[in-house]
Amino acid sequence: MKVLLFKLSLFILVTNIIMGCYGIIKLDNDIEFFQREQSIISKKPSLKWERKTRDPIQNLIPVNDSLALAWTHRGTVMILNLNDGKKHGSAWSPSMGHITDIMVNEKTDWFVYVSMKNRQAGAYNLRSGKQIWKNRMDHLIRDGILILADTTVVISTRQELKLYNALDGTLIKENQIRFGITKLFSAGQNHFLALTDVGELQFYDHQLSQLWTQPIDLNSESRTNIYQGRIFTGPGRDTLWVLDQKKGNIHLMLPFNNGFDFQVLDNDELVLIYRDGTVTKMNLDGNHSWTANFNLGLPAASFVHLRNHLFVPYAKGIVLSIDSFTGKEIWRTEHQWRLTGFWPAGSGFLMQDVKYQMRYYQ
Repeated sequence: MKVLLFKLSLFILVTNIIMGCYGIIKLDNDIEFFQREQSIISKKPSLKWERKTRDPIQNLIPVNDSLALAWTHRGTVMILNLNDGKKHGSAWSPSMGHITDIMVNEKTDWFVYVSMKNRQAGAYNLRSGKQIWKNRMDHLIRDGILILADTTVVISTRQELKLYNALDGTLIKENQIRFGITKLFSAGQNHFLALTDVGELQFYDHQLSQLWTQPIDLNSESRTNIYQGRIFTGPGRDTLWVLDQKKGNIHLMLPFNNGFDFQVLDNDELVLIYRDGTVTKMNLDGNHSWTANFNLGLPAASFVHLRNHLFVPYAKGIVLSIDSFTGKEIWRTEHQWRLTGFWPAGSGFLMQDVKYQMRYYQ
């Protein structure tokens, strides 16, 4: 009997390796992708649940108010139930595990993924629960996949941009890039931005045609916001740059020394966060509405801005709710160990620390 069970287990293992995946992840057809244009997180949310995990979350993408697509550091992809923190249904993992990044299409029918460790990129159908395709690729990069339309995806390696049919994995076009690529940014429908080793920002269309390039010394930690036909990006040369989206011309240069993150608000206002934890609100003329420092040190991740308040996660293990009109503290979470993750999801946010403790506030 033991011999038969061993043979059966060995057969299943070999089959999974040949098929190139383990398990299955599936979304029922009646589950619809839904994200609010404006988050509804309360100024003073309550702790809804906390849970300790053995396999910490690497990142997640909200599906609707109660579910999120999450992937772990070991390469497991699952649907996380935001109501209780438990796995919804079963989980899936590519062969040998490890996923670097995932992007989901607009209707949450399928996702594309990249695995730098396994030198692999592919696509998975969430409705049928089956892998669509996978291709071996060398020299993949982090933050190197973008869905341009509902049937095409661009995948970047260090020296190439590759355009694929997302539904069958067919290579449509590829471009050699003179300087190494370090990161891709979305730039609206059918356009994207590429960042190179030498700090150039390059603008491309859906056919991989380069429309312009601007040498502004950006790096892999630089961020971008697209707002009313302008590209806000930085820091680069300790500067927040404002560029014309069509031509790439420089409109404005704002000081952003030691900058960490920023967001563009209505009426040409900005919220900027610095590496020492300072938060400031200003307009494009350089006039500051307020500046605050809560002595919590380095931020842990991008902040969340709502209409009247914002949530700032700090590496020390605290998330602050700050009044966006006055810069005063409204509320803060209970202290955790050093944060390794912070994700707005549904009508709340999830935070995770180095002890693999997860807490969801709503």
